[in-house]
Amino acid sequence: MNDITPQQARAQLAEAEAATDRRAGDRRVHALATAGFGLLIGGYLAVSRLVEGTSWETPVIAFYVLLLLGLAGWQTRGASTWPRRARRTSWVGLGATTVLFFGAVVAFNVGEAQQDAGSTAASDNVALLVLAGLVVAAPMLAAAVLIDRRERR
Repeated sequence: MNDITPQQARAQLAEAEAATDRRAGDRRVHALATAGFGLLIGGYLAVSRLVEGTSWETPVIAFYVLLLLGLAGWQTRGASTWPRRARRTSWVGLGATTVLFFGAVVAFNVGEAQQDAGSTAASDNVALLVLAGLVVAAPMLAAAVLIDRRERR
């Protein structure tokens, strides 16, 4: 038979509860990291257009790379497992964000090319750049919400 003592049953229950807590923490880490990556990509779209051709361009890119590496390191150290379907959800969000990012870059470049020499380029409009950055980040933000809210099974 599979008889266990009350102490063994309590130990098994405590272990199962601890595993559930770890999975919830891992889910939170992956959700925050997914949102963070989306915001970094969207923010890079806006900030890189603003500092393009200035002395700030190289430091901004270096800082961006450091932020990406720091976020990736935190995600790797902060979670021991991938919650169910979290990896696929974050990759789908990244794919959609990437498509929107390149679409926005093309749209801004085409808009600048069509501008008259004396007129202001569309990418000089900070509000438009911020809006474009948020639109680009939206798929990864939605993926983060899905990862965080998904039922714990």
